[in-house]
Amino acid sequence: MNKKYLFTLLPVVAISLTSCGNATNYKDHLDDYVHTMKYYNNFTVLQLTDIHWNVTTDGNNSKNYINKVIEATEAKVGKINLIEITGDSFMLSNMRYVKSFVEYFDSLDIPYAIIWGNHDQQGRYNPTWLSNQFRNAKNAIYIEPDHDDLYGRSNFVINLMNGSETKWQITNLDSGASYSELVTEFPRGYDYIREDQTDWWVKEHEKVGHDVPNITYYHIPQQQNQMVYELVEAGDTTIKNRFFKLEGFAEGKKESPFFDTAKNNGLKGCFMGHAHAVDWTFDYEGVTVGLGVKTGKELYYGKVDVNAEETKDMCQQLGLTENFDLVGASLVTLHDDKTFDLDHLYLNERESGNDFVRWVSYNG
Repeated sequence: MNKKYLFTLLPVVAISLTSCGNATNYKDHLDDYVHTMKYYNNFTVLQLTDIHWNVTTDGNNSKNYINKVIEATEAKVGKINLIEITGDSFMLSNMRYVKSFVEYFDSLDIPYAIIWGNHDQQGRYNPTWLSNQFRNAKNAIYIEPDHDDLYGRSNFVINLMNGSETKWQITNLDSGASYSELVTEFPRGYDYIREDQTDWWVKEHEKVGHDVPNITYYHIPQQQNQMVYELVEAGDTTIKNRFFKLEGFAEGKKESPFFDTAKNNGLKGCFMGHAHAVDWTFDYEGVTVGLGVKTGKELYYGKVDVNAEETKDMCQQLGLTENFDLVGASLVTLHDDKTFDLDHLYLNERESGNDFVRWVSYNG
């Protein structure tokens, strides 16, 4: 893990240094980043994102909401094989809330992979303490080799195996926020998937074979999201897009080599979080690029007005006649033929007890 340390020398002067110590080369230790799971046809991956547990969170209410998401998913597919938690699980949290979060997800008895978002280090703990909570959790899949030279923390792969054959590969990437090791993190802007992470991704995929399909999870959308959004808004009709694009994307993001490299090396889909008020998904150059539905109502979230100009056509297509909040989850189902299905769940709790529960298919 290539970590950034921040030393304050004067009140207005901060110098960032990279500490590598006796760092090992990731190219010589590719197996150290690999977790294996048994593959089944119709393997299901439930994406939860931007949960944002913090010191004001009502833990019981939040757990009850996620329980409903789990129940709605199991009612649809029977079994959840893997949960992917794609960043910003916390913000302004503390050790007690982090431990309750881990204990809750362990109690589900469903394997869950967890990656970092830009807010996760903003709490009353240092990042290494948080990493250790994930490393030591009973049902968490989280790999962070000590003293490596690969940028970030949550870079690891999950190889889905049928005997000795890898049928699918799931990669997790840290799109991070330039972590320091201080308990209090200073705002440092959004990050991007870097050159060494991209090289590592390619090498991990080469180990299982070029023909093995891959889906990748990370937190912060990269430059393709903004570029394609602008093309679609300008009238481009060649790009398939669906779900609700209620807002654009931040400009000025540094360009990442990840997408252009991975699309030619077996990448079938990449899924992220970060954008609370949009779950827009599109097909671009042979890859499905999707924002996950924000899970729960902490911080802020999108609201869909079935009569608004930007959403009414989509709502009519889907038969949605009631205004709803853009919260829930996303579901990927992997198939033997190297294709996958993508569904979004919108789940709103109602005081009457008759919750709003709607599944929408990307392929529908």
